[in-house]
Amino acid sequence: YSRCHWLNLYIFISVHHSTCHLKRIRQLDGLRFVAVSFVLLQHFAYYIGQKFSAGYYGVDLFFFFIVFLITGILLKQTGTPGKTYLQFLGRRTLRIFPIYYLTLGILWLVNFPHVRESILYFLTYTYNYAVVIHDIPLNHTTHFWSLSVEEQFYIFWPWLVLGLKKYPSLLKVILWGLILFCGLQLVWNVVPSLTPYNYYGLIPRAFSLALGGLGAIYYSEGKISFRWLAQGWIEPVSILILLFFLHYPLGVQPIILPLISLFFILKAVHKGFQTPWIATALSNRWVVYLGTISYGIYIYHLPIAYYFTNDLFYAYIWNRIDFDAFGPLAKLQYHPWILKLPLYSLAAVVAAHVSYQYIEKPILQLRDRYFRYPSSQTIE
Repeated sequence: YSRCHWLNLYIFISVHHSTCHLKRIRQLDGLRFVAVSFVLLQHFAYYIGQKFSAGYYGVDLFFFFIVFLITGILLKQTGTPGKTYLQFLGRRTLRIFPIYYLTLGILWLVNFPHVRESILYFLTYTYNYAVVIHDIPLNHTTHFWSLSVEEQFYIFWPWLVLGLKKYPSLLKVILWGLILFCGLQLVWNVVPSLTPYNYYGLIPRAFSLALGGLGAIYYSEGKISFRWLAQGWIEPVSILILLFFLHYPLGVQPIILPLISLFFILKAVHKGFQTPWIATALSNRWVVYLGTISYGIYIYHLPIAYYFTNDLFYAYIWNRIDFDAFGPLAKLQYHPWILKLPLYSLAAVVAAHVSYQYIEKPILQLRDRYFRYPSSQTIE
């Protein structure tokens, strides 16, 4: 039963064209769109985004999504751990490195702020620690910290899963221990020396990563309550709970949000969302495509915004608007995010679209040529 579910998931990710499979892959990419939308809201509409911890949840959902899918793929591999690990690294390298290092190269050439002095950290995916150690202020490359966490996780996670998948009980005990420690650190700071790294560090942000992997393991074993997942009323309730804890953290936000993400991912993977407006929104073709190119949107959005803000937005657009003519709406002049959010987001989407079509897709086609998994269905 669980084997069939993971086989279906791989087929969804491979974009096979049966109606049922198409529905599920669309909702998964729809969730990617949700994640990147929260990030854009945080960065381009800070007035709104900071009221709902939008950026925090957007990144956290990305973490969860990636590890859940990758863990399921690793669990199905039949090759030796060493060979599978190399295949995994090769595939992830072709997915992540090209536009990341291309962007870094361009930013270095144009002497983009904070890039040259931190280039070693960017190149080695250790920028998340540099931000804390050197007290680097928020800037238009700070978002690269999350890519550092992701890459650091990839170093040991495949070895843990591949090395212990024949000993699932031990693997789950280790993950539960990691989740417990990271959760205690996030909520109660049990290790004070780690507290400065609560946001940027692999530990304790591994709470979401490990929970995503653990959820994938239990799902692969058929130990998730499918009756519970079939309850449609939980979907809108979970969204309300999400919005509540985004606005009122109550000290347990880092624990509650990943649990909600787990529910969202399981719903999309199992049978999809049943609430009509949710299912329709996540399956919309534009939403699906934006989810597909979400990595590029994430990479490019802040560097693009830097040039808009400094050279274009205020000088040529916002400051030329006659707000006095708006009467009671003249106060809009204090809310530039109203125009920034759609304008900057559109620019990031255009850049990501061009990047995906002409850089990423041709490179991604090399994955099955050089780093093909034994099973043709196991394509991320």
